[in-house]
Parts: sequence; C-alpha cells; structure tokens
Amino acid sequence: MLSFKKILASFFSPLSLSIEIIACGLLLLCLSRKQNVGKILITLGFILLVVSGYEGVSGRIIHTLESEYPPINLSQVVPSGGGANAQGSVKWIVVLASGIVGDATLPYQLQVSHYSRVRLMEGIRLHRLLPGSKIILTGGTGFDGSPEATTMSRVAEELGVNRADMVLEVESRDTKDHPHYVREIVHDEPFILVTSAFHMPRAVRLFQKQGLIPIPASTGQWVPPMQFWSLVNFFPSSTGVRLAELAYHEYLGLLWAWFQDQI
Repeated sequence: MLSFKKILASFFSPLSLSIEIIACGLLLLCLSRKQNVGKILITLGFILLVVSGYEGVSGRIIHTLESEYPPINLSQVVPSGGGANAQGSVKWIVVLASGIVGDATLPYQLQVSHYSRVRLMEGIRLHRLLPGSKIILTGGTGFDGSPEATTMSRVAEELGVNRADMVLEVESRDTKDHPHYVREIVHDEPFILVTSAFHMPRAVRLFQKQGLIPIPASTGQWVPPMQFWSLVNFFPSSTGVRLAELAYHEYLGLLWAWFQDQI
C-alpha cells in the first residue's frame, strides 16, 4: 500500500502541481466570476511547468545533490601495493534497490527498474575489483509481492556473481529502513554504499545517523550536454521535467527525514 508520504509527494511534484494549478485556474474561468484569479493561476501553472522542463535549470538543481559525493576512488579502499590502511578491511558492498517493474514474464534484467539495474552494475563491478567482498542487496517486497533484493540477485547470478557472495535483505520497505536491517549484517564494520548519485546524500545521512560507516560509491550520474548553456538546453523537455521531479523528491525526502529525526 502506498504510504501517505508517497501520495503527498506525488501530489505536490512539479508536474502534478503545475497541472493542478492550471486545472484550478480553468475551473475558475469556466465556473465562477473570478476570472482574474483563474488567469493568474493558469499563468503560474504554465510558468512552473515550463521552468521545470528546462534542463538548464533542473539539471543544475540535480547537480547540487550529485556533486556532494563523487564516484568512489578505490585507492581509498584498497591501497596500491596491497598494504593495509584504515579502510583496507572493507568487505561489504551494500546496493540499495530502487523498485521492480512487476512483470514476471520479462527476463530478470528487465524486471528491475532502471535505477536498480544501474546500481547493481556498479555493485558487481566493485565486487569484481575487491576479491573476497560480498554484495548485500537490500530491498523488500514490491507491488507484485516479490522482494526487490531477490530479483536483483537473480540478475547478478545471470551476470556471473556467485550466489554465495550475496546476502539478501528483504525486509526494507523504504530508504529509512535500509540502515536498520543492514546494521544486523555489517554491525560496526565499514562498507561501500552503492546508490544513485542524486540519492546518495540522503542515504549517507540515514546510515550515519544509525552509527554506521558508509563509504559512498555514487553511480548513475546525470551527464550534462557538452555545451550545457547552449540555447537548445533552454527549451522544455521531458528530461528536464524528470530531473526536476528527481530533485524535488530527494529534497523533500531530506526534509521529511530531518523532520522525523532520521538524519
């Protein structure tokens, strides 16, 4: 069942809010005498929709999240020459799930969401570069009743990862749940945390709040066009809207987690 938080977030997302404001304006124009108020609402909704669609704007907003934790530098985990350092004993790679599509007729790789697939690929890459490491796949039951971590493990097996090198955490229902259940596996040991770059700031804070020691390994960064400030990037696009939605979701998640004293 969808939580109240997720319903509220969807209701006030940039695209939804733009449509809702425009719809209210149209209702006022058609069903009331408050013509000026209706026109103002339609104008505001239109402006919000257009601004949200500008990659030049929404891309910069998402970049404020992604720039906080760059891709992992493995020399900080496994020093050159094989010598030990403070993080030399890291053996856990925690990969956060991000949903499954729920169509069991599809191949396993297509059952996981785009973000889950990107995160899993990074986790597998790091696992192969770190001999003796184990991958913790964390994600509970999705809308179809199948745990996200289980489906991701099947994809990993198809890609050559030994089942014995994976630990499945299938109880989590939300980002805030991951630290609680991962703690039972890693205890006080440091671990590499793999998630999308835009999601990493919230994830790191949630784990640190629980006294855990995550080593961020951001992946799936949005790569701006080479000529970012070209005129083309200031035409509204579906990519721009998507980036705005992601940034909104993460900043709202950070605010909610702070309000709930989770970070």
